[in-house]
Amino acid sequence: MIKNNDATHACGIMSRLLKNEEGNIIAILAAAVIPVIGLVGGALDMSRLYLTQARLQGACDAGALIGRKTMGVGTWAANGGNADTQAQTLFDQNFEDGAYGSTGLVRSFSETGGNVVGLASASVPMALMQVLGAGSKVVSVRCQAELRIPNSDVMFVLDTTGSMNDPASGSAETKISGLRKAVKCFYEALEKQNITDIAPADCGETSDPSTTNSGGVQLRFGFVPYAINVNVGRLLPLEYMADQWTYQSRAADIVTDPTPSVTYGTESAATSVGTDNIAVANTDWADTSQDIVQNRVTYAWNASTTSTECARLSPPGTRTTTTTGPTEFIAQTPVVPVESDTISTKTYAQDTTTSTRSYRYFFSANSNPKKKGICKLQFRDTAQNIRTSTTQTTTPIIWTRNSYFSGWTYKPVTFNVSSLKDAASNTYRAALQLPLGTNGANMSVSWNGCIEERQTYRGPDNDPSDDWNPIPASAFDMDIDMAPTADAATQWSPMLTAAIWERYLVTDIAGVKTRSATRTLDDVFVGRNDGVNMPVPSSNCPSAARTFQTWTPTDFRNYINELSTGGNTYHDIGLLWGARIMSPTGLFAALNAPDNVTIERHMVFMTDGETNVINDDYASYGVHWYDRRQTPISSAPANSQLNSLTDARSAALCTAIKNKNINLWVVSYGNVGSATNDRLRACATPGKFFEAASVSSLVSNFKAIAAEISALRLTQ
Repeated sequence: MIKNNDATHACGIMSRLLKNEEGNIIAILAAAVIPVIGLVGGALDMSRLYLTQARLQGACDAGALIGRKTMGVGTWAANGGNADTQAQTLFDQNFEDGAYGSTGLVRSFSETGGNVVGLASASVPMALMQVLGAGSKVVSVRCQAELRIPNSDVMFVLDTTGSMNDPASGSAETKISGLRKAVKCFYEALEKQNITDIAPADCGETSDPSTTNSGGVQLRFGFVPYAINVNVGRLLPLEYMADQWTYQSRAADIVTDPTPSVTYGTESAATSVGTDNIAVANTDWADTSQDIVQNRVTYAWNASTTSTECARLSPPGTRTTTTTGPTEFIAQTPVVPVESDTISTKTYAQDTTTSTRSYRYFFSANSNPKKKGICKLQFRDTAQNIRTSTTQTTTPIIWTRNSYFSGWTYKPVTFNVSSLKDAASNTYRAALQLPLGTNGANMSVSWNGCIEERQTYRGPDNDPSDDWNPIPASAFDMDIDMAPTADAATQWSPMLTAAIWERYLVTDIAGVKTRSATRTLDDVFVGRNDGVNMPVPSSNCPSAARTFQTWTPTDFRNYINELSTGGNTYHDIGLLWGARIMSPTGLFAALNAPDNVTIERHMVFMTDGETNVINDDYASYGVHWYDRRQTPISSAPANSQLNSLTDARSAALCTAIKNKNINLWVVSYGNVGSATNDRLRACATPGKFFEAASVSSLVSNFKAIAAEISALRLTQ
């Protein structure tokens, strides 16, 4: 047997190591170093990769958002590529070159179809994993931002007063022309559709808009042009309009002659009322006075003959005769009519005589015996009867009093205005008939849609600044949502400019009337021959308002181009009806708040100037000087008082609008005073007030509002 010494020696060493544990940890640690480095280094380097990627993504997102926001509704290249510059700058602020040991940083931003896309990458070197031979890793990210318009309702409350015809600052272009341009640019920016009568340069663009809005987006616009009043009447149901209303007008004075005159109508046919028969005694024989002809035989009435010859003559035969006399007027009742009599009765009679007539020849001897006697033909009537027929007729008695137009009394007059309502078609008519024409005749009074407001609050003193916070409960007009009832105080009425007159008159000691320089609340009579006319107040009815609807570019353009201008500046009536028409909980809730549709609501309120209320304007509260519906009756309102009242009401309405979760954008246009701008700034939702001195700045401001309405979103 051969002994293997080496094997024996090796086994001995291992055996001794197993029995002796001193120093073994070194060997174990040395064996474990490499896998530990792999585990710890991999985790550390992976965390650095993930951190770098997260920060790189955040920087990319921030850059894309600021780039898209800077671009707004303009182009990516506008303003020298400022949008790209802003995107790169914000990226660099969020991820510095070399962050986390990265190298080779690359970032870029571009715009496609209105979306801003960012790309960024960096190389991240491995730290501990280098031990295992791992090299640098490239981290890449992509980001995208877009302006996505939510379902939105935008109500334009636009000042269209007379001053809008003035030239805009630094331009020969009128302010209304600039406003038309700005509103169209707003439409293009938000609706992404082209309006043909403005060029891209008008909107600060290089090309016409391209349609990029989502097909499921509901985008609607409404309008309330305002000045002295608002043209909203035809938007209201018929039952919301009063049937009767009192106006500062005039009534015709018709004078009637106190003594009536009488005329008679057509006499009726006669009707029988009775007959009477009277027997008449026989008459004596009487000579005839002419020959009698019977059956073609002539009987001489007087013949000279003897008695014998006379006796032999045959007389005419007996005959019965009937003689009817004329109809004769007998009496009239009443003989002399009075005004209470309406019928005249006349009585007539007619006699009919019947008798039997007999004839004879009678000889009359001559007193001279040498001459013959005379044979005379005689007659007599027997069995005579007179029948009297009585008839009556009636004749209408017509009494008239002569009337004539004597003049006009100028005063408050209550008219029935319900004929403006066409119930059959459920629409309003364009005019009604009122007795205001020549000599008090009816004339056509047109109605173009402007209204007089319902019941308001009459301030207790000449300082209205503290009367409208809070809004008084009796101010039905300031209740945005309250629907009218059958109570006329809750209803509106038509504004009838052609039915309004003021009252200025003085009469001297001689009774001569002239127009004075001083108004009066008294009724004023002006005779038809006085040669005096009463003045009419200043008034204006703007273009018709529109409820929310989607608009084609053509319809939108046509509406804006047809906006009329004129009148003074009453901000409160514009704000009031802008809020009323767009409220989701008021008169038009069915239109404004459809089921299961989320809508963002915006009011864009633009004005070019100061409140300007004149006390003899015919406005939505009547003629201020005469009606005094908002101010104490005891004294005439001053213009300054009415301006203060309008400003206080406007401020209250601004608060009410914002409380309805409506974004209230306010744009001051032109050279507006600082005090007014302070009020307008307070009116606006915080951060949503703009000042535009020129047309270009107005366009820019309207586009900025459109950009803010668009929701900025990260889509990748």
